[in-house]
Amino acid sequence: MNFSKSLRPLVLANTIHYVVIATISFTASFAQAQDPTSPTAEPTSALGAAEDASMQPTVEALIGSAVSLSNQKYPEIEKAIQRFKNGDVEGALEFLKQAKEKYPKLPPTYITLAKLHVMAKNNQGAYNLLELQVAEDPTDPEAYLLLADQSFAGNRTAEAEALFEKAEPLVEKFEGSAKRKRDMEIRVLAGKAAVQERRGKWEAALELLNQWVETDPDNAMSHARLGVTLFRLDKSKEAYDEFTKARKLNPELPHPYASLGQLFTQTGDMDNARKAFERAYKEDSQDPTTVRTYAEWLLQQGELEKAQEVSTALLKLTPSAPVAVLLDGVVALMLNQDDRAEQAFNKVLSLDPGNARANDLMALLLIESADAADQERALRFAEQNAKLFPQNSQANITKAYVLYKLGRMNEAQEPLQIGARGQLQTDSAYLIARIMADQGQKDKARQALEQVLQQKQGLFVFREQAEELLNELKSE
Repeated sequence: MNFSKSLRPLVLANTIHYVVIATISFTASFAQAQDPTSPTAEPTSALGAAEDASMQPTVEALIGSAVSLSNQKYPEIEKAIQRFKNGDVEGALEFLKQAKEKYPKLPPTYITLAKLHVMAKNNQGAYNLLELQVAEDPTDPEAYLLLADQSFAGNRTAEAEALFEKAEPLVEKFEGSAKRKRDMEIRVLAGKAAVQERRGKWEAALELLNQWVETDPDNAMSHARLGVTLFRLDKSKEAYDEFTKARKLNPELPHPYASLGQLFTQTGDMDNARKAFERAYKEDSQDPTTVRTYAEWLLQQGELEKAQEVSTALLKLTPSAPVAVLLDGVVALMLNQDDRAEQAFNKVLSLDPGNARANDLMALLLIESADAADQERALRFAEQNAKLFPQNSQANITKAYVLYKLGRMNEAQEPLQIGARGQLQTDSAYLIARIMADQGQKDKARQALEQVLQQKQGLFVFREQAEELLNELKSE
């Protein structure tokens, strides 16, 4: 008997137990996953908007905060972007140097190149360049601001605060481009406010956010974040007013009552949350964002039939919008309407072939089929997703689970380890608990499920299955 082979399932189960206990965290909601502008989400960058996974480098994104783009072309920047996309970092650097010589108001070359790395999700490359910039010119504030953003996004709040504090006096003394200085002043205010928001220091955050709004009154996110802070200070009427201003500036933001509904939900005031969402839907039932937000809230509350009714209304409004079709598929999946769910996910992938959530859920749907052909299709979807998003925890955990279900445990270990490097979503934690239970690690599976089911906020697609599994384990 091959003892090393017979021990592999146990090793795998023990590994994932510690993965779950050590790294489990939770997504805020389906809404925030699809709509990073949600004002009630904790900002993942100092300015408040979540990082856009599909962000493409543009001239405006790189230098728009420093110079006017209305009557000026920057061909060297365009060439640098193209070289960077082609993997020629040195070539990109040369064109950026030419641009800086030609247009002195541009940010320092290392900073612009660092931004390209950030957009490409190469944080280490960006960090190295920012270190070079600080060594070359420690008086330029933007390097510290970008480093602060990275620290904040990585939950290193004290480090981020120190960097914002370091940048502030440098911004005050800055004598370069006036446009760039104003942008950095706003980033200091937004960053310092984000630190206070994360710590729940609402009075301190209020002062900074009021300064941000005064400095940048046409910024929707400044009003939205001020609204959240006012709500936390029990000033819901004033919060509503700020959400209203934010939506006038950015119509894609949720209805003001929907924003209040999300906040009431976070505080556990479900009666007022329901009233707020119902009023938003009543007042704005023809707006796709409002309809979607309400459907997602119903889904999170487990009101699946009502959620399907509202998601069907959303489909009528936007039949070809991937987010609407995806939501319909999620509701169908949770109602065990597998054919409708599969049809929806297929449509999403026809509209948006790289949609990570649709690929992921399609794999998890098909792997539970008794049909071998469906199971092979599940593996193709899981492999495609992991290929498109090689560092994504959910994509790798799903691939590992599919391989495990196919009896290919050796191959499951690598994506499992990659998935463990990030923060686990609720559904990923459930998949791991399923494997542990199958492998005889029932106490550990029960512990993991109890932990994951304590999470009441956000969407947990497989909550019902997790509860069933936990009940089974408790009854044994």
